[in-house]
Parts: sequence; C-alpha cells; structure tokens
Amino acid sequence: MIQTGNIQEPSDTESENYVIRVGDKINLVVWGYPEFNAQVQVKENGFISLPLIGELLTAGLTKQQFMENLKEKLSVYITGEIKLNLDITSIMVQRVTVLGAVNRQDNYPINSEVSLIEVLSSAGGVTMDADLRRVKIIRNGLRAKPIEVDLIENIEKGDISNIPIVKPGDMVYVPKKHNIIRELSEFFRDAIFLLSLFRVFN
Repeated sequence: MIQTGNIQEPSDTESENYVIRVGDKINLVVWGYPEFNAQVQVKENGFISLPLIGELLTAGLTKQQFMENLKEKLSVYITGEIKLNLDITSIMVQRVTVLGAVNRQDNYPINSEVSLIEVLSSAGGVTMDADLRRVKIIRNGLRAKPIEVDLIENIEKGDISNIPIVKPGDMVYVPKKHNIIRELSEFFRDAIFLLSLFRVFN
C-alpha cells in the first residue's frame, strides 16, 4: 500500500541477478583505467552518466546485464580484457511517481505492488480535464513501451481484473483531455476516489 515514510526492504546487491533500480548508488572501478572510475546515482529516467561514455541505461537491468553492456561500451576505449568492480548501494526507498492531470504530482513511497486506483487516490484524484482512457504506466525508465490503460472502459464493464497493478519504481502519467463531458468526468473522478477509499480494488 502507499506509505508516508521510507520503506526498508532487504535486497542482495551483491548478486549478479540483482535488478538495478532508480535511486541506487553505483561505485564503478575499472582496473588500470582510473579515468573511467565513477560514483553515480541512477536518475529518475533510469540512466546514469559516466565519464567519456555518457548516458547509459541502467534501471531495470540485472547487475550482470549492466556489466556486460558497460564492458561493450568500454571496449571502444580499452583493448584486451576489461576488469571492473561494481558496487551497488540500494537506498531501500521504493517510490511511484505520479504526473500529469492529478491534483498532487509527486513521488509516493510504496512497499509493494498497488492498484492504479489507489495510486491516483493518493495523488488527490484526477483533475477535471484528465483523460482516463489513456492513463500510462511507465516501467523500467525509458526501456520499455508504456502500458496504456483505459480506466473508463474497465469501470464501465465492472471488470477491474484487467487494470494493471503499479510496481515500485513505476511512473504513472495521466494526460489531459481537451474535449470532455463535464458530468462524465466528474462521475469517474469521484468513483475512483470513493472506491479506492473503501478498498474495493485491493
């Protein structure tokens, strides 16, 4: 559920299968090539910025996948075997970012997967000009295609099982709709708020 404080979750950052997340801190040491050494933090867009290499997609990759990609980039500058140490420090705070036509755009700490309805409710609900037919869930930074959700269709059908859940690290974007029917917008805005309060969608 949505939390108001930091969430502490165990994570084995030493494992090659550890999935790097937004906010993780990375300490990189390239043996024999100190010009590539860096201490960076994974940005909200899922990338890090490294000396000479530039922007590199990181969030959503396992530690092993990231190291393989990094070695490929470094091979442009380094001949022969590339040896590197990669230490990751997880900040242990998982968040979902809510942007667009909502009343409170912000980062919200969460400790588990939650319903999209609950996320929108925590953001104060949607605005009058929100387009609830094209709500987007952006996962793994810019790595994957956004998940587009038609909330109105699902609510009208009374079938909430098709509404995707929101995971830690996701970004939820609610676009604006220019030509709306006021009554319909008000109905679904209030329905989302009230139904989430009563945990109908949990």
